[in-house]
Amino acid sequence: MSAPSWWTDSPPWAHVIPSDAPTSPKEALPPSGSIFVARMQGQDMLDADGVFTQFYEHLRLPDYFGWNWDALNDCLSDLHWITARRYLLIVDDSEYLLSQSPDERPILLRILLKSAEHWARKPDFPGQPKSVFRAIFLCRPDLSPELQEELSRIQDMT
Repeated sequence: MSAPSWWTDSPPWAHVIPSDAPTSPKEALPPSGSIFVARMQGQDMLDADGVFTQFYEHLRLPDYFGWNWDALNDCLSDLHWITARRYLLIVDDSEYLLSQSPDERPILLRILLKSAEHWARKPDFPGQPKSVFRAIFLCRPDLSPELQEELSRIQDMT
């Protein structure tokens, strides 16, 4: 996986990386510019409340955040409270992500993919550099193909 596939305006918007993958800093780091990284724990995101709490805390969501999927979608399409050109969301132990609410997992993945696409398609205005949004899911090596397939299936549906 090379750096251009992570930080351009084209898909894939999210990546699944086995926890034992030899990813070099050159592949992972974005080009120069400001970046905001939120590193969340999949083990703390077993249900929707856990997901909302992790996003609220790690992305410093505004107090008006509505603690539901629509509100998360709205916030990820705005992010005006964070000054950055690149947003990187990392979910460690992502195999646990919504494991107690498996029917809601596609909702979260769809929101993340649509948010990345939103930022990629946002027009370039003078004096306002374009922003890039990416999600990285770190998981056990034996489960990464399954998660990648789920992510690809959702990406194909959006």
